[in-house]
Amino acid sequence: MGFGTNEAVALDVSSKNLTSVVAIVKAGKLLSLKQVDSVPYSGFYEGEWLDENELKEKAYGLLQNALKDVKGKRKVLHVSVPAEFLAVNVKGVSVEYDRVRKITSADLDYFYYKGDTFGDGEFIPINASDVAFSLDGGSNTTESPIGEAVQKIAGEVSYVFCEKSYFSIFDELASKLGFKETHYYATPLCEGLNIFEKEERFNELLLIDVGYLSTSVSVMKGNGLMALRSFSYGLGHVAANVYEALEIPFDDASELIGKIDLNLNYTDEIYETKSGYKIYMADVASIVIDSLRVLSATIKDAIVECGYIPTPSLPFYVTGEGLELKGITKYLERGLIKELEIVAPKNPAYNKPQNSSAISLINIAVGIGENRAGRLIYN
Repeated sequence: MGFGTNEAVALDVSSKNLTSVVAIVKAGKLLSLKQVDSVPYSGFYEGEWLDENELKEKAYGLLQNALKDVKGKRKVLHVSVPAEFLAVNVKGVSVEYDRVRKITSADLDYFYYKGDTFGDGEFIPINASDVAFSLDGGSNTTESPIGEAVQKIAGEVSYVFCEKSYFSIFDELASKLGFKETHYYATPLCEGLNIFEKEERFNELLLIDVGYLSTSVSVMKGNGLMALRSFSYGLGHVAANVYEALEIPFDDASELIGKIDLNLNYTDEIYETKSGYKIYMADVASIVIDSLRVLSATIKDAIVECGYIPTPSLPFYVTGEGLELKGITKYLERGLIKELEIVAPKNPAYNKPQNSSAISLINIAVGIGENRAGRLIYN
């Protein structure tokens, strides 16, 4: 697993940035992050790349630079898949043996694969992971059955699918850079497994990832995704609304988004952009708040589509690049009428919501040997 004998290389794809990660690993454990580097690109909209050639060029250059200090054979490139390119299907699976037997890793592999009866299509399964197991008709458990002596395994398995067209770009990229294989990982699944402890995932959890051009809502339970919805609306659209309403350049609108703090009550405060535009911050705040009402309403629709029933004692969890906007959660809470809790990776140097996608990817990629993300299907 990983790169050479002790290094793993990953490429994270968000709607705003491409991020390369080089990690030092030993025996399937992440020891340290050697390098984390990002470049902005045009992103995607409704599952379509806005500039595919730019994507290829920037991803190649980013990884080429990351590999300069990496030694050894280039084995596996780990690549994330954003929610807009994914689909989820949860189904019941059972395997009964002719006698009691001690369950092995190979048996668990067969359990996952037995439920993969979806056939060929525009989406290809990239991951199978367990929501819960029942052993010999007992109560549900999230504990692995490996090593247990049983005659029957049953349970719910979450299958995550990726659009077939997604693979060609990154398979070609990996081949050009000398990698032997490309492994793909669903961003929402990586975030859920990495951010939340196993005990927390015994109950269904709702995670909202607010991105730059895309937002996702995922429901997590056990080691799998129960449901997933995404839509093309994020912090970039908020900036676009400022740009259109105030008739200023988009770069100036983005600058204002970086300066605004929705925790403050603006009156006559004026901000002068780098281009020389003098803007009332109260006007900016009004446009941003209206935009967040749209975002909240769309998130609410996605939650309903996921079939998630809120638990009074649990908040909605939120992460992602969009949380760069100061005070955003205050207005999302108002719109969703629900307490929000900001979550992020636990890695000390990268414990911000903006890092959730990239850092969760590398953590899960090097932990596959521990079955933390079920089974990879597409290699």
